Amino acid sequence: MPDWMSPEEIAKDAGVFLKMQHALTGVYLWEFVISLDFEWAFLTGKKRINWPMIPYFGGRYVALFTLIGLLVSLDVTTEVNCQALYTFLAFGGQAMIAFASMNLAIRAMAIWSQSKYVVIPLSLLSAGHWAIVMQGVVVSAFWDPAQGCVATATKASVLTATFIYTIVFDSIVFFLSAWKLAMPKHKRSQLVDLMFKDGLGYFMLASVANIPAAIFISLQLNPVMDIMFNVPAALMSTILASRAVRRLSNFSNSSPAVYMTTQNHGIAYRSQEIASTNTNIAFANSRSRQNGVHVQMDTFTVAEDTSDYSGKKVDPESGLPGHAF
Repeated sequence: MPDWMSPEEIAKDAGVFLKMQHALTGVYLWEFVISLDFEWAFLTGKKRINWPMIPYFGGRYVALFTLIGLLVSLDVTTEVNCQALYTFLAFGGQAMIAFASMNLAIRAMAIWSQSKYVVIPLSLLSAGHWAIVMQGVVVSAFWDPAQGCVATATKASVLTATFIYTIVFDSIVFFLSAWKLAMPKHKRSQLVDLMFKDGLGYFMLASVANIPAAIFISLQLNPVMDIMFNVPAALMSTILASRAVRRLSNFSNSSPAVYMTTQNHGIAYRSQEIASTNTNIAFANSRSRQNGVHVQMDTFTVAEDTSDYSGKKVDPESGLPGHAF
């Protein structure tokens, strides 16, 4: 086993860390550019901004500017205000994690039809998450002519707690989503298929991505290894959560859906006909259009009966007995 605290090992790890950050920045810039059409849809009015988009754009642009600041801190050759730069990097890195978990939690709330029994606990967990991650923003740094910006004090215990909390929070979101989507009473619609194909996968991968970061911070091998997987974890969570938001938004925009589940027999109608059943309605996107809203329903389909319960024929349009005509 190598001597993790030896100067040679720390220098080697620092070189790996430097190359990894450049590679990760390239990955995120590629992801950012190929998804700019999503922003363009809002700028051109094809999509309207609603409150769930606030954490999406917050996480997306905080990640972009944080990575730019990280490259500045690694590559700068002239003296800069290291304290201000590292404070921004600490805030950005922590906010990336919190925004990613918030985006996944909002998606889970939508799956549960904004049920207060899910919205309230997840909102409290999200507030607690922000309270913890902001504790890790405190950092001290100075400029060293030989090494550049050097951090002298960080809260390792807070960073450990942040990743552990994030893993637990994301796991709760994952299991809540899986539980709801796996309920037998839900028939498989396009929306549910979308959730199963990538939604649950995004939730699970976001939880797993934070495990290496939590492990290496806890091991405390050396200052570089302590933070080696922090940026990959935050960046992976941001990319996965952003993709989950875009996938659901694009699905709802191309086919605005109302997901219905029935407890009794139902009738599937098209066009402007209305199903006369007792239903629970979960909106994938409540946004309406000028040319109407297309409704997607998953119900049991039964043959339309043209007789009332007394056996008399009923006119299908008026609902009155046939002898009235």
